[in-house]
Amino acid sequence: MKDSACRHGTAIVRRRPRRKAAGRIAVLALVLWSSSVLHAQFPEATRAQTTATTATLEEARTLIGGGQFKPAAAALRRSLQTDPHSSMAHTLLAYCLLRLDDPKGSLAEYTLAAAIEPPRAMDLQNVAKDYVLLNDFADADHWMTLATRVDGRDAEAWYGLGRIRYSLQRFQEATDCFLRALQLAPRSVKAENNLGLAYEGLNRTEDAVAAYRQAIAWQQSDEHPSEQPLLNLSIILVHQGKLQEAQDLLTKAVAVAPRDFHIREQLGHLFLQRGQLPQAQQQFEQAIALKPDNPSLHFMLGRVFHQEGQEERAKSEFARSAALSGYHSTPESH
Repeated sequence: MKDSACRHGTAIVRRRPRRKAAGRIAVLALVLWSSSVLHAQFPEATRAQTTATTATLEEARTLIGGGQFKPAAAALRRSLQTDPHSSMAHTLLAYCLLRLDDPKGSLAEYTLAAAIEPPRAMDLQNVAKDYVLLNDFADADHWMTLATRVDGRDAEAWYGLGRIRYSLQRFQEATDCFLRALQLAPRSVKAENNLGLAYEGLNRTEDAVAAYRQAIAWQQSDEHPSEQPLLNLSIILVHQGKLQEAQDLLTKAVAVAPRDFHIREQLGHLFLQRGQLPQAQQQFEQAIALKPDNPSLHFMLGRVFHQEGQEERAKSEFARSAALSGYHSTPESH
């Protein structure tokens, strides 16, 4: 797909041409032609339709603003039945479907919107997020890159591109993207935190530590701070044997995000390294309560039970870990 994707008629969804495509185009042309005839012959009806569409779009925006994506999508579908060539209705519906974890449906709506008028940089970002949900990071990279070209001053686009490049393990490129995002949005905690992750990918541990500390400092007065820089820094500190500082950070992280099993897991590792087995057992058990199907958590709890001399409980956890990992033995058929 070339970078001229923001032109009229460009398909957001990459798919092979099918024989039915010509028929669909003909139907679409008929719909648009019929609509133009209606506009010419019945201007009052057109004005009424426009007013109704505008009211529905405002209703949808209000619902979206309140996080009510399902009723917003329903309202937009009703609107599109009477005004199928409303680019904004297709765009808003596409966004709702993205938030409802329906990336294929979202991409289909963005394609319909792009056939009517060029997508905005924000729309291209959302298309990239759809591809991330589909685990297609190559296409995600394509569309997020295009978003940065449409609007090079959008910090969110550069942050999103950095996240995609990090997932592709292109750590230097991810670093460059996060630095660009920070130029455009200074004191962005999430960009600074992810810069630390990219530095870790490059084995620049000291730079990563500095980035995490900076992110933590920037959010000191935030009403809703992020637990991520606290957790990421603590993991490095545990590996470095700086256990007390790591414990202090993890305690703060638990207060911010008490249902994040990763934090409990790291506390378990910390207490296990200190030889504090009861505390390690408690943290791994709490982590399992939050994420019961995670095999590594059951394995670590099994290790704790083994060191405590509770062999039967250890065997049970090891067996559970193996079953969840798919390592449990099954009879072979010949």
